[in-house]
Amino acid sequence: MRDTDRLLRGLDPARNSTPVMTDAEAEALLARITATPRQPSSSRARTRRRPLVWTAAVAVTAMAVVGGIGLLDSPVQTPAYAATPAPLHLQDPAGTPAAQLLRQLASKAEQQTAPAARQDATAHFAYEMWSLFTTIDGKRVTSEVVPQRYETWHRPDGSTRQVITWDGGREADDFPAGEQPARPPIGGGAQAMKDWVLSQGDGRGAGAFLSRLNERALNTILSPRQQAGALRALATFDGVEYHGTVRDRSGRPGMAFSTDSDFGGLPKKQTVIFAPDTGKLLAYEEMLTKDAGALNVKIPSVTEYVTHLDHGYTRGG
Repeated sequence: MRDTDRLLRGLDPARNSTPVMTDAEAEALLARITATPRQPSSSRARTRRRPLVWTAAVAVTAMAVVGGIGLLDSPVQTPAYAATPAPLHLQDPAGTPAAQLLRQLASKAEQQTAPAARQDATAHFAYEMWSLFTTIDGKRVTSEVVPQRYETWHRPDGSTRQVITWDGGREADDFPAGEQPARPPIGGGAQAMKDWVLSQGDGRGAGAFLSRLNERALNTILSPRQQAGALRALATFDGVEYHGTVRDRSGRPGMAFSTDSDFGGLPKKQTVIFAPDTGKLLAYEEMLTKDAGALNVKIPSVTEYVTHLDHGYTRGG
């Protein structure tokens, strides 16, 4: 995700007026790339995926040449727009203020039963994601929307197993114990949860909070009290709006909240969907709203989403 942020900042036309590269430089770089022998496609030859990160956005260094392969506008020719998902059907904000609804949802969240966790338990996460910068088996997918399903198991010894599946493909990796994610504050107070969420990256506004909360949900199971604290923390930000009941990409109904920001470099709407009975995060999405920068997408255009399908403790994995 941080890679995506840096990428979008670089594509923001307001930051400087110098083009990414000239046509001659792009053509020369593309020629060198296409002349390079392709690596074998065996699992040993592929670069191993890093666990628990936005692996759909890791091909940042190649973005300088996408003008030659279909994502960036070119003065020589205008390629077809990159494929993106349909936007969510958000209702216009009206009625009860978002902050009040978030606090009510927090009260429901802290009434839930905490998930049972044993010392020998394995934390399991399942989620689906798509990004404009999706890379599958070493190839960037720009002609169609191909979501990827991730399943990760965090074992008690700190090691991780990750299985990624997509339409017609599957990849599994095991990773040794490494740096463990920071644990959320036990008490789950609103300020403590805000500081914990925002400590993962830059930014202190609502846009940064929503992005980092989504990242935290990829590898952290929150207790009901901690989930309630996160909702109360979100209620303290200005500019958060409620959009009624929305169905996420998996068809589940939830309460949609959003903020308009330029977090990452371009004007966008960031939307989160929470389960109405438990307050759990169901989904996160980003949609460009005013300017696509150098990205060859229509406005408005969804550029990434994550659907959190399941998390809990198990002895498997």
